[in-house]
Amino acid sequence: MGLHATDRKKLLALPFYLAKRQELPAPRNGQYEMELFEKLTGQKWHQDASMVRDHETKITEFDYENHFHPDLLKNVDTDSAEFKRLVRGLNLSTKTEHERLEDNKASFSKLMPLLAGLSKNEMDTLIHKMQNDRRSGAPAGEEAREAIY
Repeated sequence: MGLHATDRKKLLALPFYLAKRQELPAPRNGQYEMELFEKLTGQKWHQDASMVRDHETKITEFDYENHFHPDLLKNVDTDSAEFKRLVRGLNLSTKTEHERLEDNKASFSKLMPLLAGLSKNEMDTLIHKMQNDRRSGAPAGEEAREAIY
């Protein structure tokens, strides 16, 4: 088989191109999944469409005064490594509204392939079961693993 050098290079690179372009589905306007996302999270999918930058600030070791009451800071050594570790931990554990929306979008996109072949009634039933399992104390992401697979 006589292939040109450029064709051989394209064929060799094909697995890399295929692996690079994988994307999870997202609901579109008018689909029931969009309505379901809003019902589950209380947020709209395109809520951040006009957002250029996240305006909500998180606590850092440079602006902790804005987040703690001054009376609490009187008796604390704010230059200590322990205090700075506490502030960094608070920064990691808290999420802004935009970060919560992005997390909700990512988790719902992972759920969408499961919803693809279901009717509206079946979707509602599955979501209801997952919400109940989450309330029962199952680890996040493992709520209905046995029931789904």
